[in-house]
Amino acid sequence: MADPPAPNALSTRTAVLLLVAAALCVALALTYRVIDIPALHERAKHLNGFVVFALITILPLFGFPVSVAHAVAGLRFGLKLGFPLVALSIVLQLLASYALASAAPKFFGPKVEPLRRRLPQTAHTALTQFTMLLPGVPYWAQNYVLPVVGVPLRTYLLWGGLIHIARSAASIVFGGLSDHLTPLRLGGFALYAATITLACAWTFRRLRAEIRAQAAQDQSSSTT
Repeated sequence: MADPPAPNALSTRTAVLLLVAAALCVALALTYRVIDIPALHERAKHLNGFVVFALITILPLFGFPVSVAHAVAGLRFGLKLGFPLVALSIVLQLLASYALASAAPKFFGPKVEPLRRRLPQTAHTALTQFTMLLPGVPYWAQNYVLPVVGVPLRTYLLWGGLIHIARSAASIVFGGLSDHLTPLRLGGFALYAATITLACAWTFRRLRAEIRAQAAQDQSSSTT
């Protein structure tokens, strides 16, 4: 398996992601001027809550964008009810994903087997943090790949749940406050994107250091 990207490559990717985040904030501001957001909120109030919860829980397991699902939750349930319902849906999704990936490891196994062999037990936490923070990776892929590489259920639920729930806050807030967006709030979303990107870079360096330390230890053991 190829070595992880060099720090310079990661820095370039970070800069690109920050530019994309800024562009998305500009696009949101333009969309806000075109779409009748208050009318959208009014229509959302009449949606069946049980159906909405079922859809935001099930659809992301099969590739539906989770950020959209969480924004819909904020739109329909508001902030006070949206947060606990989304947190519950995330826990259910993690449990379902772990069960499905464990039941059918051959679907992902051949692609991640080289990583699984190189991954030390001590790197499971760093790998989970990095995978859950990595921007641009589909939600379903984040959830399904970790059980296949051997991440324990406890680590998976703890860090996967914490990071997914924390990241969902931005989408819920956007959905709940989309009829009262201000430049300051849009700036907050940009700051959130930058924070996620920097945290991902930090966990990547930690993960790479642990893999290299394990490789050095294995090499030392083989020569003695």
